[in-house]
Amino acid sequence: MTENGAANDNYKIRHWIIAALIILCAGILFWELAVGIQLEEGFAWDVNLMLSLHEVSRPWLDTLFKAVTQTAGPIILLPITVTFVYLWRRSEKIAAALVVTSFLTSLLVGQLFKIQFARPRPAFFTPLVIEHTASFPSGHTLAAVSFYGFLSVLLWERGHRVLSIIAAAWVFLISLSRIYLGAHYPSDVLASLALGIILLFITLFTYRRLNSASSP
Repeated sequence: MTENGAANDNYKIRHWIIAALIILCAGILFWELAVGIQLEEGFAWDVNLMLSLHEVSRPWLDTLFKAVTQTAGPIILLPITVTFVYLWRRSEKIAAALVVTSFLTSLLVGQLFKIQFARPRPAFFTPLVIEHTASFPSGHTLAAVSFYGFLSVLLWERGHRVLSIIAAAWVFLISLSRIYLGAHYPSDVLASLALGIILLFITLFTYRRLNSASSP
């Protein structure tokens, strides 16, 4: 084996070790939050953080976060469709297919957990958006990680670093909007970020494997 080959193998090993550690930490975090919610123990910081955000509410922030949160609602189908068509026409069919399947998977997983936990929505103040499904986990946050998170990776690999950072930051803004608007407890959002990261890494692993298998 050449020195370059050995260095490349070592890089891959470190890469997978880091990925495994991130998935493990995300899994532990999700488990701890899910168990606490299942046992109805509650989290004191949930209330404190929500009330702290509510205290800084302003009309312009209300408008801003309402707009931000919509980008992970039904309107997200538009950028998903545009991304799918763009990648498919560039013959990047694996990436195109995973953009759709990762999003659909996040929807399915989110709905299953909502049914399982059936956590009521927070009611510490009048929410700025009305939701009719269970609170745990945050479907908007899961959708944001599955699409904008994956999009961020694709943009980074193609050298679009600024757009990649914006896409990653958008995940954070959507997550924050769900708490600010009173739609979710912070624990809902944090658990969704952890679960979303796990699903995202599964998507990335699938993407790498399928690309390697299709390479000549």
